[in-house]
Amino acid sequence: MSTRTIGMIVLLLGLVCLVIGGVFIWQSFDVKGKVAEGLLDEQITTGIPKEGDEGYDPNNKYVDTAAEAQAAHDTILSHMREDPGRYGDTERDSPERAAYVDGITLRNSLTIAVMGFGVSTIALASGAVMVVTAVALGGIGLVLRRQE
Repeated sequence: MSTRTIGMIVLLLGLVCLVIGGVFIWQSFDVKGKVAEGLLDEQITTGIPKEGDEGYDPNNKYVDTAAEAQAAHDTILSHMREDPGRYGDTERDSPERAAYVDGITLRNSLTIAVMGFGVSTIALASGAVMVVTAVALGGIGLVLRRQE
């Protein structure tokens, strides 16, 4: 196989890496947007500074980032640990048990949102690596194509 043919194959591999990287980057922004949209749709405000508190932002009163979702989760957990304690600490027929299950459901939803933001960040990083790989392969392919 000639050097020019190998150069063409490397160029094609670079093109494939470029396309895959672009898809990963596009997907990362798409997923991050969908997770943020889902959080905003639920209008969760727990863990965000209220008017008059330090860090209050009147333009962003709902949870829509990974850090805010984690803060909301942690706030709910601290309230749940204060009263009634742990799930196993409540009596089976206690009305607090239903409230506890509601808190667990909200915490789990926030945890999934945080994970969604994390996955989108991983996809963005993977896409960036694929684009860098595509540029490197493209450069190598061009050098090989020009030989002979």
